[in-house]
Amino acid sequence: MAARYWFARNIRVGHQGYDRYGKGVMPISWEGRAVIAGFIAAMISGGLSMLFIGLYTSLFALGIALFVILAIAGGGTFIWAVATKSDPDKSMAEYRAERQKNRA
Repeated sequence: MAARYWFARNIRVGHQGYDRYGKGVMPISWEGRAVIAGFIAAMISGGLSMLFIGLYTSLFALGIALFVILAIAGGGTFIWAVATKSDPDKSMAEYRAERQKNRA
């Protein structure tokens, strides 16, 4: 069964209490981790393709274009997932507390 939310807000506690705005998101399900892994894979494969196309052919512009396409696809997927699959109400600390309570 797919999780309703893939990411949770990561809120830091400062000297004045909780920060009202999140400082990023953390994955809370395997789908969130898969999105992050896909982004990393897109960036690495784009960089390697640009490197190898640039080194072994005279089509360096093709390598740059391929990197840009993969970076936009990976980044766009990550941004879409964070924007649509993040829990607006609970933070990562609250999910961790629930997991600790369920284990006990």
